[in-house]
Amino acid sequence: MNKFWNVKTDDGAKKARIDLFGYVGGSKEWNDGFNEKDFLDEFRAIPSDAELEISVNSFGGSVYTGLSIYSLLKAHKGSITIRVDGAAMSAATIITSVPGAKVIMPKGSMMMIHKVSSGVWGNTDDMRKAADDMEKLEENLISIYVEKTGRAVDEIKEKVNAESYFTAEEAVEFGLADEIDETTEVKNMTSGGFVMLNGLKADSRFFANAPKGFIHAEQPKASAVQKEVHKMNLETLKAEHPELVQAIRNEAIAEGAAQERARIQAIEDIAVVGHENLVNAAKFDGKTTAEALAVQILKADKARGAQMLKDRKSDAKALEGIESEGNEGLDPKAEAKAKLDAEMKAAIEAGARDRKSVV
Repeated sequence: MNKFWNVKTDDGAKKARIDLFGYVGGSKEWNDGFNEKDFLDEFRAIPSDAELEISVNSFGGSVYTGLSIYSLLKAHKGSITIRVDGAAMSAATIITSVPGAKVIMPKGSMMMIHKVSSGVWGNTDDMRKAADDMEKLEENLISIYVEKTGRAVDEIKEKVNAESYFTAEEAVEFGLADEIDETTEVKNMTSGGFVMLNGLKADSRFFANAPKGFIHAEQPKASAVQKEVHKMNLETLKAEHPELVQAIRNEAIAEGAAQERARIQAIEDIAVVGHENLVNAAKFDGKTTAEALAVQILKADKARGAQMLKDRKSDAKALEGIESEGNEGLDPKAEAKAKLDAEMKAAIEAGARDRKSVV
């Protein structure tokens, strides 16, 4: 566990400063903070009549730990001044309610009081007993708040039941604090599901019932470099950083040229005889890819084959009226048909070779 408390004693002046930060009841197993056992060892070294200055910044924790530290401080004979340097919430308000202690809150600091809560495991009898114990604890806390504020029991109960948040001004008015430090201001903000309060981090779900606007959704201020980038436009960039603009331009030109060479090379790799016009057009239009050209060639081959088939049928029809003349055994119709068949076969085979080179 990180040591989130500190005790510093000034023997000559009989003064001691105590810092209590983090979870009330923190242990080595979970949650950074402070607990009564570890705290007691160092607190005993402080003279019983020493002047205590205590700084608190805690979102709460164990009621029992809060009551233990409350009892230690209540028995102290010297004067006690407590500063809320961020937050005193839940169990931490027990510590700030020590009788006779002067509680100072800087602007922006906060307090919160609410009902006791706990987790219970067991049967119905265990749960009833736990509920009874919690009610007794709550009555004890209410009596502590009554003594600190001078308010009526019913008024304190109403605030506890409602889970009430207090600004520094509201805490002083209600009696939970005695003085506002106008020279110091505590900043709070939300970021990424967490609340940051004077360096202390807590899950924002702890503040689900906080009044709207109580926790500021403040974003970190932009650095000077970020502000400069936000104001930058193309014309400003050209004027203030011409060498950078030129370097970007040269890089873009080189990259574009390399891409164009690769495109033309890919087109040449699939070029086939008989489609020179398509190939040349694709090279020089600056946009047709090799894949798109391959589709164009296939379509052209298909159209050429269809036209040759049409021409063959037309030639065959023209030969139907021609009678056989001349040498015996020669059939002009058969001879013409065989010639057309040979030409068609050659054309189809040539087209097939071209398609293989494309595909």
